[in-house]
Amino acid sequence: MIIKKRSYPFKVYSQDVDFQGKSTLMALGNMLLSTAGYNADDNGFGMKKMHEMNSAWVLTKLALEVEQFPQEYEEVHVETWVEEVERITTTRNFTIKDVHGNIIGNAGSHWVMIDMQTRRIKDLETLEGLRNYADNVASLIESPIKLTPIQGELIDTFKVKYNDIDINGHANSVRYIEWVTNCFSIDFYREKELKRFEINYISEALFGESLEIFQEEIAADDFRFEIRKNGKIACRARMVMRSR
Repeated sequence: MIIKKRSYPFKVYSQDVDFQGKSTLMALGNMLLSTAGYNADDNGFGMKKMHEMNSAWVLTKLALEVEQFPQEYEEVHVETWVEEVERITTTRNFTIKDVHGNIIGNAGSHWVMIDMQTRRIKDLETLEGLRNYADNVASLIESPIKLTPIQGELIDTFKVKYNDIDINGHANSVRYIEWVTNCFSIDFYREKELKRFEINYISEALFGESLEIFQEEIAADDFRFEIRKNGKIACRARMVMRSR
């Protein structure tokens, strides 16, 4: 029997919270990626199957809206489902709930399958049965959009290091979230909290590459970012903030 929606429990531990005792955006990002991995495994399209095909799932777009950040030791449940499967991309959505079943966050994401040797995108039609898991239920928030270029000012420079690299040989998706959220000060986070986060992954960041982060506030509390490598765009991101 095909189960199109599944929910997975998580607990917020000390290493997952910030100086205010609330979950960091990176911790929530890890929950979403873990949920996607668990569900892909349950449906027969997880990492083991991908490696048998010399392939890997790669996240290309993510949008997340948070109504309430969970606190230290709080249990949350992340529900996920595949909305649609196209020839190149598949859309996966998420709802984050507290232990009482209240929705505290929603997310939408786009994924592609790449060949591990050529690093090129593969046709999803080669995954027989994948379309059976699509249920055409949209996310409760606006889908991830294509973020436009910015001018911005240079905020930070650094190199991709050992702990940034995942099993697919490139910088882990959550590292980009860490790099972007670190662009603000402690005082900024005392006054503001995240309302919506978006990111477009454009090209891989590999070990040893030098990266630059540019930032521009295009409207009040609407910040855009570009992470660049050798003049090329690695990713674009957006953080929409609200006052505490």
